Amino acid sequence: MSTSSALTVLALPEHEGRLLAAHLDRLAAWDPAGHVRVVARGGAVGVYAAPPMRVISFVALPLRVPAVDDIDVSARIADVRTGLRTESGVTDLRLPEPAVGSPGLAMLPPSEGWQLPIHGVSGDVVPGVDAAVAEFRRRASSVVDPQVLAEQIWERPSFGGLPLRVLHAARRLGFLTDDASRVTACTMTGWKRLTTVRGQVFVRTQTPTQRPDLSVVR
Repeated sequence: MSTSSALTVLALPEHEGRLLAAHLDRLAAWDPAGHVRVVARGGAVGVYAAPPMRVISFVALPLRVPAVDDIDVSARIADVRTGLRTESGVTDLRLPEPAVGSPGLAMLPPSEGWQLPIHGVSGDVVPGVDAAVAEFRRRASSVVDPQVLAEQIWERPSFGGLPLRVLHAARRLGFLTDDASRVTACTMTGWKRLTTVRGQVFVRTQTPTQRPDLSVVR
């Protein structure tokens, strides 16, 4: 069952609400006209986005009060951000009226079937991402088509066989930081995934066929 009304309000602990606000701010700064898909089931709410790197980002946060009904709403990032209000230690998320979402979010990543986990440390991965960003900036002014250069750089294989675009998106969204937190790369038919303590980034290798659950990434 899905609900899709501005009357739908979800309650989060204040700290989780602030984390969600910061995430939405990063998404909006990257893609001001972007959309998110908000999915809530039971005691968790998940926010999927499609940053302009042909990836899907995901954060999941615990709800202060479990959702009575399953919720699946696509809306503009700015409208979801406006619907966040914090008072007396509780953040209310008033979901806006649905809007036509990003085609990249029409099919969401699966929750089961992931294989071949490769574990690493965030701080060990970050230098390679930062070096690639620096390389792009250095070379972009001297090439005819910077977009071609970007494709060359971001398609390079990186940690766990993930294309570098996945790590770049995670870095830009604050998922990858220069610390000792754990990161994991996994794969399954049609998908690759980077999991961090702050969120996940998925990339398609072919059309998925399964629906996700809401495993809270802590």
